[in-house]
Amino acid sequence: MNIQIAHNAGFCSGVEKAYNIALETSKKNIPIYVLGYLVHNSFVISKLESQGLKTIKSLSEIPSGQKCALIISAHGVGPHIYEEAEKRHVEIVDTTCAWVKKAQRIARDLGRSGYQIIIVGDKDHTEVKGITGWAGENNAVIVQSLSDLDKIAFSDKVAVVAQTTQSLENFNAIVEELKKRTKDLVVHNTICGATFRRQASAVDLAKASDIMLILGDRRSANTKRLKELCEKTGTPTFQIQDASELDKKWLNGKNNIGITAGASTPQEIIAQVVNKINA
Repeated sequence: MNIQIAHNAGFCSGVEKAYNIALETSKKNIPIYVLGYLVHNSFVISKLESQGLKTIKSLSEIPSGQKCALIISAHGVGPHIYEEAEKRHVEIVDTTCAWVKKAQRIARDLGRSGYQIIIVGDKDHTEVKGITGWAGENNAVIVQSLSDLDKIAFSDKVAVVAQTTQSLENFNAIVEELKKRTKDLVVHNTICGATFRRQASAVDLAKASDIMLILGDRRSANTKRLKELCEKTGTPTFQIQDASELDKKWLNGKNNIGITAGASTPQEIIAQVVNKINA
């Protein structure tokens, strides 16, 4: 049985940076809060909570007047969060991914210039909500698929950006359709470079494998995208969060096993799955 792990599997640089900053911040002698999930991985969140970090859904959960620190997740947030934290005199520890910051900045600047902002991404994702906030709530439209374009009344000036973990195939398809429906279109491909490389290596490995295992939390958008892309190759593809979800039956008669992992999946999870297969 041959096990091969795709290039760029597991933590990306942005997630690793956010994780390390959070661990360092946990050493402060004040309460530490994380707004939302630092990254979409239950194993990582549990580890951080064991260090004393508390996950909250809203700043209203922070006691008024408390001296504390607030960690902004790698997915980023809208400007109103920074404003509210400042009013509460809360120390901000910002771990927003550099690629997400770039998308936020582009959306903000083009929104201020009078462009209607099309965000290609998942409507309920934290990152997309944050970019929407920077673009201006009334100036941004979220598009998940081509069919969403039929519901939009386009302005004269339109700009398009992407959730950093989108598939290039979906982004390009939407851009080509936007070209037909708009007069003045500005295109910014804000898909993270590491995401593109991760997706490409996963597809290449899937084509050369008898089975593909995608490791990552089910809340993770980039992990979900890896599964979708690998399934398109025709190779049987299964997503699992950790080794406990591995079904031995999947491996019957399979010689070449391909493994990749989402950007928020630690190496420990990959190692556990490989060890279980070998066992």
